[in-house]
Amino acid sequence: MSRLPAVLITDGHTIQALACARSLGRAGYDVFVTTHYRHRPLAAWSRYSRGWFRLPDQTTKDYAELRTWARGQGVQIVLPITEAACLLCNAERDAWVTAGITVGCGPDAMLLQAFDKAKTLEIARRCGLACPDTRSPDSLEGYRAAASELGYPVLVKPRSSNPRMGAMVLPDRGVAYVDDPSALVAAVAPRRQRRHWPLLQQCIPGVGKGVFALCDHGEPVAWFAHERLRDVRPSGSGSSLRRSTALDPELRAASEKLLRAMQWHGPAMVEFRDD
Repeated sequence: MSRLPAVLITDGHTIQALACARSLGRAGYDVFVTTHYRHRPLAAWSRYSRGWFRLPDQTTKDYAELRTWARGQGVQIVLPITEAACLLCNAERDAWVTAGITVGCGPDAMLLQAFDKAKTLEIARRCGLACPDTRSPDSLEGYRAAASELGYPVLVKPRSSNPRMGAMVLPDRGVAYVDDPSALVAAVAPRRQRRHWPLLQQCIPGVGKGVFALCDHGEPVAWFAHERLRDVRPSGSGSSLRRSTALDPELRAASEKLLRAMQWHGPAMVEFRDD
């Protein structure tokens, strides 16, 4: 029986990396972990972790050092967990392949359709999906006017979580929830990414629902769904508690349209707000 390939999981400080380490380890894969955090990462404490590498920072140079280390450990697959890791692996994708290591994410041409929220919304609208009213001002006065039209509260979202700028990626500033005009400028300024101003979006109340799919070049071959029970912040944020649920046929159809339009390959999650 042939031995399963060794896998390097990035962003070992995240709970997603820990889940991957446990799942792959139970399946018989040798698991290695990396992080740019100072201390031993969460996933490296798993019984399935065979070793870990600390990145000095998140740049292409640091990832080149990681690649050399991974090759020495016999790694055959690198599994990027975050947007930043995907972009940095793809920046020198050919070098990973030459080292005998498969990059476990799609190429930038596919990924940027989802990483750039403005592009995602554009594709979703073309597919006929209902989207929150979203504006793209290019001045502070434009934000004030647009927010007044949308009505408070509003969301201020960076166009991308970790856009790559040359050899590095910019930090993720997250989403800002703005309740009144006095807080608008402070939310917009740090989320401007060079020439890209952040998106200003209508706040939609309701229950958050997620549809997950595993796709083969645009064709979903497996499905899963969940709904949110608790959010980190009641006003709006990432979720802290979810439960699996039956897949809503309407949400499945909408997700299928979007993923086919993107020609998505691999796992994906499409988020909805049931208002």
